[in-house]
Amino acid sequence: MESVRESYDREAAEQWFRRRGLPSVVRGRPAHLLVRIVPAEVFVVLLLVFTTATDVLDGGTDDEFARRMDQTWFALLYLAVLLAYVVVPAVGAWLAARWVRRRVPARRGTPGALAVALVFLVLNPIVDAIAPPHDSLPVGVLEMLGLLVLLFAAAFFGGGSILGWALRSAFRQLGRLGDLTSRALPLLLLFTVFGFFTTEIWQVTADLTRHRVWLVVGLFSVIAVLFLVSTLSDEVRSLTKTGKALEPAPLDGTPFASCTGPAPDRQPLTKLERANMVLVLLLTQILQTLVLSVLTFVFFVAFGVITVRAPVIKAWVGHDPTPGTLFGIQVPIANELLQVSLFIAAFSALYFAAGAVTDSTYRSSFFEPLVRHLGTSLTARDHYLARLPVRG
Repeated sequence: MESVRESYDREAAEQWFRRRGLPSVVRGRPAHLLVRIVPAEVFVVLLLVFTTATDVLDGGTDDEFARRMDQTWFALLYLAVLLAYVVVPAVGAWLAARWVRRRVPARRGTPGALAVALVFLVLNPIVDAIAPPHDSLPVGVLEMLGLLVLLFAAAFFGGGSILGWALRSAFRQLGRLGDLTSRALPLLLLFTVFGFFTTEIWQVTADLTRHRVWLVVGLFSVIAVLFLVSTLSDEVRSLTKTGKALEPAPLDGTPFASCTGPAPDRQPLTKLERANMVLVLLLTQILQTLVLSVLTFVFFVAFGVITVRAPVIKAWVGHDPTPGTLFGIQVPIANELLQVSLFIAAFSALYFAAGAVTDSTYRSSFFEPLVRHLGTSLTARDHYLARLPVRG
């Protein structure tokens, strides 16, 4: 029996489960938490640095920002900073994650992680204390310390593994958006494009504050999440029935490829494991939906810039277009166009979230691969638990 237990590399197997977003399957407490949280620290530091940079470039008033944007060099600089605001934190976190993956299995990286934690605690509070409006340095350090504690808690419960898998899965789905666009979205776009030129939707959204627009987006999001949780829970329940696993998924290319013979009896999932599996599917679907909604938002903003001029907006909403802001950052786009685009993107996201798990066209392209992924993980879990050393 001992030879069977040693027929796979346990360390590699546990890393494999974590990379697939299933840390709850791994038995034993996670180690090297200080190293594991480095990607999150890098992301937060870079995000806060670029947030401060955009605040400084915005100037004190809307008129000052408009005068600056009239200068070509400033407009190019501002656009470059906005691009870096989106790209650099994500790229930095990705590079940090690659660094972590090489060091956690080897039990190395603690000095570097300590240095990153120190920068995390003091860099942004110092920048905020120097830049207007000159925030309190001690308060800033305490805020970052509280955030650091939250990152430790998330790492302890495997939050980084779950989020990392969901992000990788969502980006892998980008290659399939062509199928979605060509087979499923034309009717939706046809409907929303005509809705985009409806005067009433411009009047309603123009009369709302941005806070209320986000409340509408949040309402659509809550409906989508509740629907997904109910549906995905049923999917996990059907895949995780106890007893002998039926039609076990192939394990080629996994740390369990050398495990031969019939699949072991499936042990009942713990509540944490079941919640973990539902959460993996839920986050992946949410991120897929977010990608779609962002693309929809960008499309309608670009479409509106090309087709809807300022006099038309004025005729529809009854006043001149107002300067636009997005997440507190001033952008050279009418606020009314941003509001309408946000509303349509939120509606499109709700439609996609429901269709991805019910419509056969969406399901085969966007959901069935996730079900197959989970089936492989469950078969691997059967072998992993069957070969754990017996205690006592």
